[in-house]
Amino acid sequence: MKHQTEIQQYWPAAQDFEPLPTDYPTWSAQQKQAFLWDERILQSIYDQNPPIPRINIVGLILTPLMIKMDRLEDEAPTRWRKAIHPHGAVAKIKFVPAGDSPYTGLFKGADYGLLRASLTGDPEDRGFAPGLAIKLLADGQPSGNFSALVSLSGQGQNYNFLAHRFSNIVPVAQEFGPQFTNLIFRRVTKHPTRIDLQHLGSATQQGQAEAQPHTPTQVFLVPNPDLQFAESPHDFRADLAHIPPGTQLFSIYATDAVDPDGETMTAGHQPQAQLIGHLETTSEFVASFYGDSQLFFRHQRFRNQ
Repeated sequence: MKHQTEIQQYWPAAQDFEPLPTDYPTWSAQQKQAFLWDERILQSIYDQNPPIPRINIVGLILTPLMIKMDRLEDEAPTRWRKAIHPHGAVAKIKFVPAGDSPYTGLFKGADYGLLRASLTGDPEDRGFAPGLAIKLLADGQPSGNFSALVSLSGQGQNYNFLAHRFSNIVPVAQEFGPQFTNLIFRRVTKHPTRIDLQHLGSATQQGQAEAQPHTPTQVFLVPNPDLQFAESPHDFRADLAHIPPGTQLFSIYATDAVDPDGETMTAGHQPQAQLIGHLETTSEFVASFYGDSQLFFRHQRFRNQ
């Protein structure tokens, strides 16, 4: 109730939506995207953007992280609250594969997806730390989800959200804050700085199982160089709101390389990564109550451990 009371000044009707329809898992990818976008996200757009709070360390400690790793649904459980990345903006996207990509499943192409762009917390507190959560939808199958960061430490006082590449694997940071956060996530995963991608290659957008799945170990999301924003302090959500549908956001590079220590791959492996496709917007970016509070992105444990 406290959360709803606080958010009502930004979306007066603030309340959790009813659960997704019981037959939602059987729908086509197109139907799922249309429902989440039209009936949930667009119905809860903020009148004005809420301020981004500091990272809620106590809330993160108390978060049931097993749910974050294991839940297959596209919607969060009742009363789920984000201790990090609390406010962001969401757009509809599609993944357009490169012609010579060797990867299977959703890496062959995904016409219906959602991308949420957010910050770890208040940039005035610990610096500007951007992150992405990506959901690629499939017919009659759970969606493929992964998240990507620039780094655990962020990018200082550079407020350009698209200043640097993102990856599903980032090096271990030496600062106390990221180290402490890693300790929290180590309760449920041996590799807190890695997100697994195998589930994205197991079935196609049409829901057909792959006989021989092939997925990359690491992907790099390289921003479109034509999309650059001011580095001075401002609300990144205003920048994203000006990106029109049909814009290429990222070029996606991938590699199968495996580093024995597993925690320093980002620094050394992009030169051998190949271009496997692009992420394009199919809508505008919007900031909404549902996008912040109930849209759910799974964090797959690395190597399904």
